[in-house]
Amino acid sequence: MNINLIKYAFIGLALLTGGCSHSSEDYADEDYEKLFPFPGVEKPKVSYEDQVVQLGDPDAPISDYVYPGVDITDNVRNYKVTLTCSFTEVDIAGELIDEDDLTSRYTIRYIDTDKRLRIISSNKRDSTAHIFLTNNKEDTITFTAKSGYPMYLCVNGVGPRSSSVKAKISAISEDGLTIVKPLSVHEYQNEEGLDKIKAPFCGYIILP
Repeated sequence: MNINLIKYAFIGLALLTGGCSHSSEDYADEDYEKLFPFPGVEKPKVSYEDQVVQLGDPDAPISDYVYPGVDITDNVRNYKVTLTCSFTEVDIAGELIDEDDLTSRYTIRYIDTDKRLRIISSNKRDSTAHIFLTNNKEDTITFTAKSGYPMYLCVNGVGPRSSSVKAKISAISEDGLTIVKPLSVHEYQNEEGLDKIKAPFCGYIILP
């Protein structure tokens, strides 16, 4: 009798197990791509409100120039951009050198609103220059630019002892609410003979 009970128990357990099992066909295939679609790689959000200075190579040749500006379509602002620059060359007594005797070869580069690299020079024989400076006289250039414009300044060159070169570029929005930190250079050449300035500069800020 005990044997029969055990046999019936095994049969009942087998029936119960069979009734609870399901094949894979009992479940509909889930389309996980539809349920959890891949959004793609998220592009980093770039903000120019921090006015980060991007540095370049002050010794790079003109032929290497590539316009570094960007396209900004939201909240576009108009800016008044101002560039001031000058150079000074004096003799041992501190007197200004005559124009015909100048030996300084200082250059200031900036980018205009037509995306062109423009060159200002102290050397009247510089064939690459668009504007020439007068000894100890400050030149001022102003123009209007939009958000995305690269406020660019590059100062370099050589000069005799006791000569100097100075340049500053700044921008302020037309509503006066956004003031861009200026880029400024003032370098002296204090070595004997004709020598290069110690700290040439090249950099730009994207107008926010």
